[in-house]
Amino acid sequence: MDVSRTADANGLFLLAINLTKRCNLACAHCYMDAETMRHGDKNELTTEEVCGLLDEIATRSTETMVVLTGGEPMMRGDLEELVAHGTGRGLAIVVGTNGVALTDRRVQSLKAAGAMGAGISVDSLDPEKHDAFRGLSGAWEKTMQGIEACKRHGLPFQIHFSVTESNADEVPGMIDFARASGARVLNVFFLVCTGRGESMSDISPITYERVLNQLVAAQEQSRDLLIRARCAPHYKRIAYQRNPQSTLTRAAGYEGGGCLAGIHYCRITPEGGVTACPYIPDEEGNIRDKKFWDIWNQSPTFQALRNPKLQGKCGSCEFRKLCGGCRARPLALGDSLMDTDPWCVYVPEGAAVIEPLAEQTETLSWSEEAGKRLSRVPSFLRKMVKKRAESYVHDLGLHVVTEEHLATLSAKRFGNGGPPRPDMKSGAAGDANLQAASSAAGQASAATLPWSEQARERLAAMPAFLQEGIRAIAEDVARSEGRLEVNIKLLDRLESEQPPGRSFSWTDESDQLLTVFLAEKAPQVRMFVEPALEGAAESFTQKRRAATVERADVEAAIAQLTGGVEWDADALARVLSAPDFNRAGIKKAAEFNARKEGLARITSSDLTRFRNNAMMRAVQRMKGFGMQELSFDAYEIARDRVPRLKGNPEADKRFDTIKNFVAARENPGDLLGQDLLEKMKAQLKANK
Repeated sequence: MDVSRTADANGLFLLAINLTKRCNLACAHCYMDAETMRHGDKNELTTEEVCGLLDEIATRSTETMVVLTGGEPMMRGDLEELVAHGTGRGLAIVVGTNGVALTDRRVQSLKAAGAMGAGISVDSLDPEKHDAFRGLSGAWEKTMQGIEACKRHGLPFQIHFSVTESNADEVPGMIDFARASGARVLNVFFLVCTGRGESMSDISPITYERVLNQLVAAQEQSRDLLIRARCAPHYKRIAYQRNPQSTLTRAAGYEGGGCLAGIHYCRITPEGGVTACPYIPDEEGNIRDKKFWDIWNQSPTFQALRNPKLQGKCGSCEFRKLCGGCRARPLALGDSLMDTDPWCVYVPEGAAVIEPLAEQTETLSWSEEAGKRLSRVPSFLRKMVKKRAESYVHDLGLHVVTEEHLATLSAKRFGNGGPPRPDMKSGAAGDANLQAASSAAGQASAATLPWSEQARERLAAMPAFLQEGIRAIAEDVARSEGRLEVNIKLLDRLESEQPPGRSFSWTDESDQLLTVFLAEKAPQVRMFVEPALEGAAESFTQKRRAATVERADVEAAIAQLTGGVEWDADALARVLSAPDFNRAGIKKAAEFNARKEGLARITSSDLTRFRNNAMMRAVQRMKGFGMQELSFDAYEIARDRVPRLKGNPEADKRFDTIKNFVAARENPGDLLGQDLLEKMKAQLKANK
């Protein structure tokens, strides 16, 4: 049976179409500017233009997954029409949304139009934190309602989590949340500071590394949830370091990690521009002027990304073919596309280059049953599954791929239950304790126990995706104690007791430290973060070959989850005396530089050095603009030349704040010190 793919040789696995700049939120991390967030742009692609693009894609590849996103795509009145058109052409269409507008009616209409699923953004387990991140009070609750609507009407969904320094400690909890909510996939996105997100401090390299290790470890143990890092090519390097034989290590394509930009992925702007990724802003052409496939094939930038000539540390790294680093990050910092990825802490060892999974030169045949089974795999994953199966059979010294081979690989990946299917009900609870209780409750022959009115009210106030699991636990405990109902006293006791599952004894001091750390956390946060912290603390205890968790173990667990660099008191005092508008930025930048240099502690002299280096880099950019004296005019020039500053009101606001602050001082030169100021002026005077 012929199971060859229909996609072109360059393999466009994923196409993101930004349908609009309009949005019903104002997310701090968004890579798009806020200029037309409310009113859109009269130059947006029309329904006919988007349908024409989908037609063109389908003529060459039905294995491309198309993500209709924004802005917020739900604000396009023709969204269902676009979904139906793409589905009718054989494409897999997914809607990327913040979930706020996913009402029952809208979910039903998207499903009827043929949407394969929805990618829903959840950026914290804490409603207030999520709402602050998303710029709208009540957004978290509406998103949770959207998830429940997808579950009610059978529309598959993924959870999209944008990780930052401030929410990185929630990663273990978010994994449990995604599983508990019934998501098929958890995509963890790592920000590149552009657009409105340019005002945010990106995740630090040390936290970046730690989170990727958490994700790889979690995926190795997961059988019912796909956990993937996005915009994080280091994922493949870490997978290889943990286990060179892992299926995560050298997998090619969408599932395999690494950077897809310009190689297997690109995006379309609301006006039809084609870019390698949202964080590489330069357009390679416009579908209004040129055929999409011509741009895809002929773009010099895409060709460079497909055959990269990496520079600096990335160019000498043994993982350069598996990882290659993020190309957008050096670009965002003013360097070239091929420069060192500044968010990587790995130091190349000079070893031989590690090759990715090679295409099989020998053509293998497929049995009819195996071919039919492969045809049921979602089209955008089919090439990857085919390659993995043929590699497996080739290693066995065989020449025919059979259904038994596919079943074996599926069992290795997902367990004997096989991969998740649309009709499979996911676990109702987030952690292992809730899942076990729910399973036990499902097998119990006893009827459901009655609940007192207060207990029912308490249960109803909990997030909907947790209610069935909590009900199962409470009723299971009540039965074991011979109770005839679940009352509020039982729920109070269950909430106050230490959760089961601790493997070690804990000292009172270690227990108290954990309690204090979690005291200000919302219940939704505690439910997922507490088990992760306990597990980390006991892991440190185990490494000490001890039997009791001490305070130091809990401190190490908290430090591991929250990151951080120590400060000398005088250095920290300097930061705290800085103006409100840049205090946090100074602190984050100093911590980033300290981690980059491997410093364990920041002194006042380090702070001065970091500041001076930053100012001299600014002078170099001013020299590049042709300036010969210090002036705020540099910003006006930069706004015309730097894509992330164009139409960025947040950047304008920050600049005006700085300018007004400097202008209000009697001696502005005192801010930097005369020595540094004279050095900066001398550099510019020498400009030719």
